[in-house]
Amino acid sequence: MTEPKGNDLKKNRNTLDSSTAKSFRPKRRTDVRTRVVEGETVVLDRREEFIHQFNKTASYVWECCNGLYTSEEITHVLCQVFDVDFPTAHRDVLVTVEKLQQAKLLEVA
Repeated sequence: MTEPKGNDLKKNRNTLDSSTAKSFRPKRRTDVRTRVVEGETVVLDRREEFIHQFNKTASYVWECCNGLYTSEEITHVLCQVFDVDFPTAHRDVLVTVEKLQQAKLLEVA
């Protein structure tokens, strides 16, 4: 998964809107296998028969997707860890979470 860019987010029915993002607590599927290799996360998804590789930013968001934090809370921490402004971090978190959903890597509530 590459670092999200603002233009990558296209409106569709799977897109997290700002009201949903405030309450949604993304959670990784428990049946995938994860390894960190040189600071990047590799996820083996046997159910979907796919291997995903995340850059450092996406890897950090992935680790935060434990069902405890909202996208907004993940954004606040991301701002501190990567020294980025809130609007940029928030956009990146929403895009990353959306991509994780599209890849079926998050549990469905």
